[in-house]
Amino acid sequence: MNTIEKDPTCKSRIDSHLKGREEDFLLFMGCEDLGEAVSEELGSFFDYGLCFDLVEAHTFDNQEKEYYRYQLSWGGPSDEIRFFEDGTIEYWFLDWFDGAKKDITKNDWAIWLRDCLTEGA
Repeated sequence: MNTIEKDPTCKSRIDSHLKGREEDFLLFMGCEDLGEAVSEELGSFFDYGLCFDLVEAHTFDNQEKEYYRYQLSWGGPSDEIRFFEDGTIEYWFLDWFDGAKKDITKNDWAIWLRDCLTEGA
């Protein structure tokens, strides 16, 4: 029987992408000066993300709550970290009409990131 392989879903790929981001942020957390490069590949914390912006409620279909988005990459695939008013922090991995999320609210690096982005580094 010949079967057509289906592209892997975001749900099946999110853990490996999240692990890579976590490793990067742990490196940044260990820096005394966030303006200095942690490696040639990563650069500095200030060069890492694409943007930090407010996504108002109802910007997207079925999106009831506003959130702050730290966009890490875009296109297909893309990933971002979402910060909600109630303190929830989520990592999202998105790829052409598919998406998956993980609650990272209790991760030390996610709390550190939220504090850096909202209080200044």
